[in-house]
Amino acid sequence: MRAITRLVRKGIRRVAGEDGQATVEYTLVGMCAAGMASVLLTWVNKTPLLGTFFNAIVKHIRGLIG
Repeated sequence: MRAITRLVRKGIRRVAGEDGQATVEYTLVGMCAAGMASVLLTWVNKTPLLGTFFNAIVKHIRGLIG
């Protein structure tokens, strides 16, 4: 009877443990980051802000070079 009790307790500890918790957390963080990046890229593609920003940088560099 003691052997069975030990096996059951050992099984419960394995199930109740936090093995794999970090993997799940990293997966969720990665999914959230991908979602945010998708929203950001969609917004950037719909607005002319990024093109205007890079054009201003290129014009400034050309002005410095001469």
